[in-house]
Amino acid sequence: MSESMEQARPPSKARFVVVRGVLLWGSSTALVMTLFNWYTTHRIETIYHIVGRFVIFMTLGIWWGLLMWNRLETLGQRKPTRTGTAVRLVLFISLMLALAYALWTMGRH
Repeated sequence: MSESMEQARPPSKARFVVVRGVLLWGSSTALVMTLFNWYTTHRIETIYHIVGRFVIFMTLGIWWGLLMWNRLETLGQRKPTRTGTAVRLVLFISLMLALAYALWTMGRH
């Protein structure tokens, strides 16, 4: 009579949006953008620029989290496999690194 954790307590929409959208996507994107800007310009921006970037990306993270929640709902009960999730993560990171490299090389010319 043991149920899996997913069946016993499904994640709430608000928690999913805050954790996956705002904290994971929004804050990590803002941090990467800030570090990339620091790396390319060799100086730290003002605190207002950094805080503004975090506010913008974390606000956009709400939208992103809602989109992901709705996408998972449309998939129904079918859960994505770990392999599929890992492949998407590796593909996403590869594309972001390629984009960062392209921007870096264009910025040097």
